[in-house]
Amino acid sequence: MLKKNLLLILLVSLNLINAQDKPNDYSKNFNIELKVWKNTFTNFKLTEFKEEEKTNFKDLYSENVSFKELNEEYKIIGTYSPNKTKFVDIYSYLNLEKSGNTYEAIIDVDQNIDLYRISENKRIRLVSCGSSKGIDEVLWVTEKKLLLVGTQYSEIQKPIIIIVDFENLTVTEFSNTNNNCKQKTKYKSPKINKLKIKGI
Repeated sequence: MLKKNLLLILLVSLNLINAQDKPNDYSKNFNIELKVWKNTFTNFKLTEFKEEEKTNFKDLYSENVSFKELNEEYKIIGTYSPNKTKFVDIYSYLNLEKSGNTYEAIIDVDQNIDLYRISENKRIRLVSCGSSKGIDEVLWVTEKKLLLVGTQYSEIQKPIIIIVDFENLTVTEFSNTNNNCKQKTKYKSPKINKLKIKGI
């Protein structure tokens, strides 16, 4: 009996460790920090997202790059983790060129989402968007949980949610299943307003 109970506890513990987070687990964040982004879509429900793709960290492209090599303007509009050991850059694709007190954006069609592990001098490519989708906003829920939210570009522009899990070392993309959930207004992150940028 004792062995059975111990085995049951072990199985439950393993299931908890390997449990897959879903967008609905972050409803509080979507009603507070991500509320403005969420409201750019009609008929938005977190229960209507399905897992589209999951990638393990070991399969992500990474390289030894010092955080110091990233231009200062991207550090201003990018997003640090709570303890400042990690940083997410979603804006390098804007190719900002300074002109006086303003910046000119020469936008690249390919948006790459890069994670910097600052003390390790490591850059990891979390997502490559191409022309089919774009990431609009970044939210560190905790040091070990990161949300990337964006738009899928097709006949109907629909929301996408990506959960980056630093405990299970996975990047999981979720797509929306409701054809009536579509973008009604374009989202612009307030982080962009920290710089004067022309061309966006």
